[in-house]
Amino acid sequence: MLGKMGNHVGTGVDQGSMLPSVQPASLIPADSELATMKNFLLALVMGLAMNACTSGKAPTTAAMELKRFPLDSLEGVRATTGSSFDPKISADGKGSLRVDAKEPITVPLFEITDVGVENATLIYQASLQSENLDGKAFLEMWVRIPGKGEFFTRGLDRPITGTVSWMTVATPFFLQPGQKPDLIRLNLVVQGKGRVWIDDIHLMREPLPSR
Repeated sequence: MLGKMGNHVGTGVDQGSMLPSVQPASLIPADSELATMKNFLLALVMGLAMNACTSGKAPTTAAMELKRFPLDSLEGVRATTGSSFDPKISADGKGSLRVDAKEPITVPLFEITDVGVENATLIYQASLQSENLDGKAFLEMWVRIPGKGEFFTRGLDRPITGTVSWMTVATPFFLQPGQKPDLIRLNLVVQGKGRVWIDDIHLMREPLPSR
C-alpha cells in the first residue's frame, strides 16, 4: 500500500469444419506419401524444439542490497521505549529486536541518508515473528523527496497476527526518474497488543516494473 506520493477457454468440435467420411483405402498412404509425412513430422518436431529453447522468459534482475541491519544488537536502533534486544530468539541465531506492545505502537528502527537512488523500486524486507498478537504488525517505510515531501509505503498485504513463526515480509516503494530521496525511515507498526520480533532487515533496489 502506498501513501501520499505526491480466457474464456472454449472446448468442443466445430461441426462445420468436420471432414466427410472417406473410404478405408484412402486411409493408407502410398510409400512416397509416408516419406513426405515423416519428413514433415521431423521438421515440425525440430522447429518446436528450437522454439522452446528460444522463447523462454528473459532472466530476471536480482535485487541489489543497499543496506543491511542484522539486529544482532541495538546499535543504530532509534526506538527508545517499547522494545528490547532478545538474544535467545532470532531468525539468524544472533538475536533480534522484541516489541512488547501493550497498545498500538509505531517502532522507529533506522534512518538512511546516504543512499543515492532514483528510477528504481526500493524494497524494505525483514523477518517477523509474533506471539499472542491481538491485532496485526507490518513494515512501514517513509521516503523523503526534496521539494516534494515525505511519502510512505506499508506492508498491509502481508501482515502478521496471532502466533506466527519467522516469516519474511517486504514492502516496495516506486521511485520515478528524478525522485531521489535524501531520507529513508524504516519502522515496524504494531496495531494491537502482543509480542513481535523483527530481525535481519534489508533495504534493496530493483528495476521499476516494466509497463
